[in-house]
Amino acid sequence: MSFTPDLAKTIIAKNFRIELQRFNPGPLETTSELSSPADFRVSIYQFNISSKLRLILLTKIAEILVALMEVDYRVRIQIRECLENKYFGNQNQPFAANIAFQVAFCYQIGFGIKSDDNASRIWLEKSNKRSEDLEVEKEAVQHANWTSKSKFEFGGKFLKVNIMHEYRTWGLNQLEEARRECEREVGDMAQEFGELHFISLNLYATLGNLLDELGEFAKSKSLRMRIRDQIQKQSGVGSPYFIESIINVTNSHTKLGEWKEAQLLQEKVLKLAESTESLDVPSIKNHLASTYRSQGRWKEAEELEMQVMEMSLRVLGQEHPDTLISMASLASTYGNQGRWKEAEELEVKVIETFKKALGQEHPDTLTSMNNLALTYSSQGRWKEAEELEVQVIKMSSRVLGQEHPSTMTCMANLASTYRRQGR
Repeated sequence: MSFTPDLAKTIIAKNFRIELQRFNPGPLETTSELSSPADFRVSIYQFNISSKLRLILLTKIAEILVALMEVDYRVRIQIRECLENKYFGNQNQPFAANIAFQVAFCYQIGFGIKSDDNASRIWLEKSNKRSEDLEVEKEAVQHANWTSKSKFEFGGKFLKVNIMHEYRTWGLNQLEEARRECEREVGDMAQEFGELHFISLNLYATLGNLLDELGEFAKSKSLRMRIRDQIQKQSGVGSPYFIESIINVTNSHTKLGEWKEAQLLQEKVLKLAESTESLDVPSIKNHLASTYRSQGRWKEAEELEMQVMEMSLRVLGQEHPDTLISMASLASTYGNQGRWKEAEELEVKVIETFKKALGQEHPDTLTSMNNLALTYSSQGRWKEAEELEVQVIKMSSRVLGQEHPSTMTCMANLASTYRRQGR
């Protein structure tokens, strides 16, 4: 499948809930604004967990690079292409030099394209600026603060961008392409800003996840352990970067079925995170609870999941994605203990909230409906399970396609329900 601007907009709007609606670095309303930092205009739709929120960004790439490096690499390609196209369509306009400078910055650091010093120099000449000006832009990025960790914050609410879900939806070829581009990006960014700059670290984290998706668990583990050791050497064990790196290593242990190693490391990092009042404490508890579940240690998993759910409800609210994930995890633990009524009550709440926040056909909503259907099946409530599974298959086929793994799983569940009814 070829990648086009229209496809980019479709991908971003449908799967990331971020729509690159307009890229218009044309003249602003007043002459004074032309000389301000507002070198180009980007209009992005951000979908809040409860409602759509349009964010208009009037800034330089350097000033929003952190946020732009946390989304799908195709967004970055689209932005860089739009800048170049706008320049060639407006070379005689007073704002063209500003556009050229932004393109020079893209080529300098490898934003949306492979880093190319010669191309950067050519675009810099078009902008009538000097190489020192590019260094100023890079310096601003170098000293930016690490605040979001793959989350966008608007009005006190967060929206996680599930990049891995997007790549899975488009299949193995997309995963391979994403892996190649991520390797290219992390090489360019590490060269420009340093291997342990948080932009590089975020890209390394994404690369590790891509390797996991491709089944290259040992390679992912090796990468994560190398980054962890470098962070510990440079920043020490109290660094939030170090805590994050340990979480990533424990993910590799669980992927490889190394439950004891994962458990010991998670318990260690939980104590460290609690001692430093890290914001990662709920996430670590969730991971540790998952490890307990995988070992059949339901009571210990339940205790942690209850803590996380109550904290999320109190701090984030019921509609926050983290809260819903914690509720679904606790429901699963209830189910594994045969506590079907408690599991069902939580799963119904999760479904209702996902429908309200994301819509009935969103993949997260469909997953929660499938979970409830499994709870019905486990109680022998075949008719209720069947009705839900039929709904999920219809919507999943329409949204993801009949051959998507999630759709195929739903079909297998329905077949099992028919079989148990002797049909």
